[in-house]
Amino acid sequence: MPRTLRIGTIGAGWMGTAHAVALRQAVLVFGSAPAVPEFHVLCDKRTDVAAAEARRLGFARWTGDWREVVDDPAVDVVDLTTTNESHPEIALAALARGKHVWCEKPLANAAADALAMTRAAEAAGVVTLVGYNYLRNPAIAYVRELIRAGELGEITLFRGTFDIDHMADPGMAFSWRHDRALAGTGALGDTGSHVLAFALALVGDIDQVVGHLATFIPERPVASSGSGQTARARGDEPRRAVENDDVCQFLLRFRNGAMGVIETSRIATGRKLWLTFEVQGSKGSAFFTQERMSEIQLYRAADPPAERGWKTVLLHPAHPGYAAFSPIQGNALGYADLKVLEARELLCAIGEGRPADPDFRFGWKVAQAVDAVERSAKERRWVATAEV
Repeated sequence: MPRTLRIGTIGAGWMGTAHAVALRQAVLVFGSAPAVPEFHVLCDKRTDVAAAEARRLGFARWTGDWREVVDDPAVDVVDLTTTNESHPEIALAALARGKHVWCEKPLANAAADALAMTRAAEAAGVVTLVGYNYLRNPAIAYVRELIRAGELGEITLFRGTFDIDHMADPGMAFSWRHDRALAGTGALGDTGSHVLAFALALVGDIDQVVGHLATFIPERPVASSGSGQTARARGDEPRRAVENDDVCQFLLRFRNGAMGVIETSRIATGRKLWLTFEVQGSKGSAFFTQERMSEIQLYRAADPPAERGWKTVLLHPAHPGYAAFSPIQGNALGYADLKVLEARELLCAIGEGRPADPDFRFGWKVAQAVDAVERSAKERRWVATAEV
């Protein structure tokens, strides 16, 4: 019999809904799991939202106080989908009580906090998972396997981007994502962290970085409704200064000798979800974009000279995780499917008694690189990740 995991979700917004749906779908799509979720309690400081969403999503009860969730002896997993600055306090409290923790990215706004969370998790011996859902794509798993098997040879260069234009309009409302105390960095930590996750997962640990940041829209109108991605302004509200970066560029040196370059912008006019990477090696290269998330562009130098060129590899049942969604090659997956695969990883890791991928230590390495880039931009020099 599969183990029952009682879920306590903190945060009833868009991401809280995504997590709850993914947990339910993870069992339905795959047909079985070594552990199954039971929706025990939903928390949000907006108590009216908590109550309504608990009823809609099938939670047994709701609360407006996150401490009730972590203190509840019945809760096995604390599912954390709140704003960035709250992650350390809540996660550390949950870990101190021996709870497994599923935390949305970024793990923390500061590498020091992320390291404290990592050490607490490892001391507690529990399963942790960070919500870098783009890593769960079977296409990414395929490229990781190619690299580990030596199919691309010695990796020489990683090039990654995350350009998106959802904040390109200067009239878009100020939200918590523009607030330094709540969000930390801007494009660097929000979108850039996803590219760093690709870099770490595919190429390995980062040794040094050098970069620069810029804010091109210095102020925005205060929101009259909504929050985060749903924040809206009428146009006549007072304006507030933006406290973090709109655009970021940086170079990387990996510990294995590979080089890298990452660019990210949240005001990239015309780009909707231009999350990409290209990994170049001595035997071949691979390219991916989230805008065509069910395919990989692959080049093999060993092909006959007359046939050398990039080819498109469509997702196939042989790629890890894909067969549960379709028995036919080429059927496109979606964003929500990646969350299902992420939730599946959580259930399997806990049920099988193994670490989840990516765990808090991975999340700390991302935070460490983010802090190093920010320090580099301030001090105008190469910064070793070990410095932070």
